[in-house]
Amino acid sequence: MKLSSTLIVLFFAQNALSAQDYSDSISVNFFLLDECRISQSVSGEINYVDSVYNTVPFYFKAYFPSELRRDEQIDKFIKAYKLDIDYSADYDRLATNFYGASVAPEVVVYDERNKKILYKGRIDNSYADVGVRRRVTTSRDLRNVLQLILEGKVINDSQTKAIGCYLNH
Repeated sequence: MKLSSTLIVLFFAQNALSAQDYSDSISVNFFLLDECRISQSVSGEINYVDSVYNTVPFYFKAYFPSELRRDEQIDKFIKAYKLDIDYSADYDRLATNFYGASVAPEVVVYDERNKKILYKGRIDNSYADVGVRRRVTTSRDLRNVLQLILEGKVINDSQTKAIGCYLNH
């Protein structure tokens, strides 16, 4: 059976992933705790993602939502792990509550113009559970999401389970 080229084009046009419209203002919001070992261990991946993707349309920021920590401790964490992104304490938990973060480390990718969470969850799958580090990281979730945004593709897995230290609300 021979299909006409018009039917083939129509078939692929209807079944292909459609291009996604993202704005030119997308925040990448990390929720970290300086004393959390998992937050400490993903700092290298945060640095990598920042070095590759910190350009329009992305804006990177880290929040530290613990009323028990002081600014000096947060500054010490930033320096020790060489994070070169904007950061602030989130003592009043405004950002934590707005983005719905519940674990550190957790990342929320948010389209600021369209007021929509594009991705929420783990940065990568380097931990299978609290205290259980994988020998090999097989999924770089945040990298994948940012690349899909740049390519205008749909994010199919828009939420993953973050593994880390719970943020007590």
